[in-house]
Parts: sequence; C-alpha cells; structure tokens
Amino acid sequence: MAKLKRVCILGATGSVGGGALSVIRDCPQMAAAVCLVANNNAVAMRDLCREFQPQRAIMREEAAAEELNKLLAGDGIIIDGGEEAVQTAATAEECDTVIAGIAGGGGLAPTLHAARSGRQILLANKESLVIAGELLMQTAREHGAEILPIDSEHAALFELLEGERQYTKLWLTASGGALRDMPLAQLPNATLAQTLSHPTWKMGNKITVDSATMMNKVLEIIEATVLFQTTAAQVGVVIHPQSIVHALVEDSNGVLSAQMSFPDMRLPIARMLFRDTRKLGDELITEEGKQPQNAWGGGRSLTWETLSNLSFYEPDLARYPCLPLADEALALGGAAPAILSAANELAVERFLRSEIKFTDIARINARALATCAPHPAATLADLQAANEQARAVAAQ
Repeated sequence: MAKLKRVCILGATGSVGGGALSVIRDCPQMAAAVCLVANNNAVAMRDLCREFQPQRAIMREEAAAEELNKLLAGDGIIIDGGEEAVQTAATAEECDTVIAGIAGGGGLAPTLHAARSGRQILLANKESLVIAGELLMQTAREHGAEILPIDSEHAALFELLEGERQYTKLWLTASGGALRDMPLAQLPNATLAQTLSHPTWKMGNKITVDSATMMNKVLEIIEATVLFQTTAAQVGVVIHPQSIVHALVEDSNGVLSAQMSFPDMRLPIARMLFRDTRKLGDELITEEGKQPQNAWGGGRSLTWETLSNLSFYEPDLARYPCLPLADEALALGGAAPAILSAANELAVERFLRSEIKFTDIARINARALATCAPHPAATLADLQAANEQARAVAAQ
C-alpha cells in the first residue's frame, strides 16, 4: 500500500483547491488534506473543514480567521490568520505535499516557503515561476524540494518529456477564450459576463480573463522556459478550441507527440499527486473496491467521433495583442516578466471592477513593459520593487 499523502492546499476555496479536494474525496486511503488555506470565505472554509477534518485551517484575512474560529468552535482544528500564517502554512511538519493554487502574485511567498522546507510542490500558480522562476527553482534545488506542474499544459509537457526526451519545439494549446469568435470591432465593448463564459474550462475569474486575452499563454510560455530550461523560440502556441489536446512535443524528425483527454483539472492534479504510486504500478482502489472515476477526468474515454472533430489554427495577433509580450519580457530579462505579470494582475482586477475596457488590458500590459525601469531579479526584494512599479503604472 502506498504511503498516505499529507496535503496542504493553498487556495482551498478556489477552483484548483476544489479540484484537489475532489481528488482527495475520491481517494481517502491515498491522500488527506491536513492543512487548508484560503483568503476570506469563512463559511466555505467551515464546510470544507467539517468534511475533510484538517489539522489546520488558515485564512489570509484575520477577520475571516476570527469568524472561522467561531464557526468551528470545539472542532479541535487549529485556526490561524494573517499573511505570515499563510506563508508558513506549508512548513508544518504534518504536511509533505503542497498544492499551490493561490492565484496571482500572492501565491509566490507561500510557494517559496514550501520550497525552502523541501516539500513536494504541485504548482498551479504559474505567476510564481513567471515572477521569480530562477529564484524558486534554485531554492527548490538547494532544499531538495520537488516541483511538479498541475496546470494542464505543463503537466502534459512534463509527462511527454519524461526520460529526457530530445525535442525541437514544445507546443502549448489554447482554447482561444470566451471571445475567440467575437468580431474584432466588438472586442472593446465585450462585457464581463461574455468574457467569463469560457467554452470548455471552469476556472476562476482571473485565469478566465487571461484566457480571453491570451495572457495565460504569455505566462505559460515564460513558465515553460523556466520549468524545461528552454528558450522562447522553442515554445509555440496553437489555438485548439476543443481543449482535448493539452500539449505537443515535436522532435527533429517532425514527429509530434500529444497528450489528450477531456478538459478536467482533476486529471493533472491526480496524475501528479499519485505519480509515485503509478510508477510503482500500484492500483488506485477505493474502500468500496472500485477505481475512482472523478479523480481521473470523470471516467470519460475519448471516442473516435470526438477525435475526428479536432481543429487547430495559429492565433491572430490582432485579436491577441498580448501574445508577443512573452518574447519581449524574456528578451528584456531580469524582473521584466515580473513587471508584466504584476501589470496584468492589476489590469484584470480593474476590468473585473468594470473600470476599463477589455482591450485596455493589452495596452496597459504593453505600456508597463515599455516604461518600467529595468530591475534585477536576484532577491525577493528586487521583485517586490518591480511589482510595485508595474502596479503603479497599471493604475494610472
């Protein structure tokens, strides 16, 4: 029997956290949620704590922690609140695996703490690698931490490249987002509701907007260069509306290898969480003696009819003007990727508050990258300074 995975979930009430808890719910003999971390939804956290009975529950907002303490009075769960508690949540000795699902730059500090503690990190927070990729990877190497991607594209590439396979090109697929078929002239007036109506994935608001602008692929290109130690020229993007193919690897003979499945974030989470078990050949069996279905993509098999209707095409840069910003940020180097990520984060926040138009997001991101002073990226303080400057530009 495989060793029980003791999991800390950063972002437990978000979409990634929900997917991870769904996997754990199906596999109670394989994994346990020992620490749950969330922002401010005390009622949602109460419900999760009563179901999963973690040892610790952490809220970023201290007022939410106080509310949770009242809601769970007498339950025996250790409750804490505040930024420092979030950052150190993954270092508790009862935890060995951390699922980094906090969206945006706020996920960097707790992920760095997890790396310093030598934990296994299942990384969904792509901003951590965009903002501080070399710092995070170096910290992981120095402290024996393992970083495994659980966003669908990089998890697919990770598995396709196992065994140090040689390649000439890595291909990231993109759904094109909710506005991919909207006439270009209408994009400036795209509503928030239209932008958040993703055709294939159920995700949080920030990543759904990023999908529509293609900033998610900008971040993923930068993330791929860090994870797989490659160049931007070796990472391509192709629009694939069905979201069945998650990534492709091309070799020098022109052979393409692809990973395919129905779009379900629980699948990469489960495959990485139980990766060691699968390598050992252990079967994943529930207490009822059946293989769980939900943890492995809903139990759906791809049919020939589904595969016969797959389509691919190059992204239109007039529709997705953010896409070239990946090459620009990587060419500038230093803290330029962090500047781009911070500007985009604030731009999306402003769009979600209906302060700017959809097409303003790309303009804000390009302006921040062009006008922010160059910064080194050797320390967390360097990156925080770049972050503050970029957010100031984006706020103007």
